[in-house]
Amino acid sequence: MVRSGQPIIARPEWFDRNPVHRFQYYFNNIVAPHADTDRWTYSVPAGKKAFMELLTCALIRDAAATTAGWARATIYIQPSGGTMQRALWASLYSITQGDKDHAEIGSGPLLYAGDAVKGQTGDGSTGGSVTYLVTAKITEFDA
Repeated sequence: MVRSGQPIIARPEWFDRNPVHRFQYYFNNIVAPHADTDRWTYSVPAGKKAFMELLTCALIRDAAATTAGWARATIYIQPSGGTMQRALWASLYSITQGDKDHAEIGSGPLLYAGDAVKGQTGDGSTGGSVTYLVTAKITEFDA
């Protein structure tokens, strides 16, 4: 069988469609108790998709609290027009200096234009302090 005309060309893989690396990063130590606070946000631009390659949440209690409360480092994903969902979470409910928790995802979901991601920390304790790490490595590419 002989074909004529233009050959069919496969679409390039996602990593060959003008990829751009995006790093969202929050690290701070000796942070006093505080309400839930957004530390960074990222939204997928129009005409793009994004692949979440690495998500990390970690925290360690630097100084003992007087009253225990939830200390947490969280990453949320909100699909465009959808409800925000917790993607990753590390937390402590203790007053002991040196207590720690961490969580990591080595390969996250594919995000579409308008989807949003945010990193957040919070601590409901009284007194004491916590060190936080909330990061995301995202590769953005043409849709």
